[in-house]
Amino acid sequence: MQLDFDRGLSPAQPLTPEQAVARGRQLVNAPVSFIMGGGFLLGFLIFQDSALTLIPALGGFIAGWLWWSYWIPRWRAWALRRGVDPNELQQQGQKAKLIWPKGHFLEKTEFRLRGGQSGRL
Repeated sequence: MQLDFDRGLSPAQPLTPEQAVARGRQLVNAPVSFIMGGGFLLGFLIFQDSALTLIPALGGFIAGWLWWSYWIPRWRAWALRRGVDPNELQQQGQKAKLIWPKGHFLEKTEFRLRGGQSGRL
C-alpha cells in the first residue's frame, strides 16, 4: 500500500509546513482515529457492556498506533523531499499533535526508513 501524499498538490509549487501538516493529519491521523474508534465500536457492538469490550478496543488502539508508526516517517521524508524546512515541520507537526517532540520516548515508536531516507532532522 502506498499513500499519495502529493495527490492534488502541484509538484511545481513549493510545499509549506502548514500544507504538509494538513496532509499528514488527513492521511495519517484521520485513519488512526477511525481505526481506534472502529475497534471500540466493534467491541461495544459485539460485547455490549461487558469488560470484553476492551479486547477489540485495545486491538484498535494497537492497530492505529502501528498505522501511525509506519506512515509518519514516510510523511516526514515526503515533506522534506518537497523542501519543507525540517525545524518548521517539527514545530508545526507538534502543534498539530501529529508528531511527538524530538527525544520523547514515544517518538521512538516510529518505524524508521532504511537507506538514509529516514527524514529525521
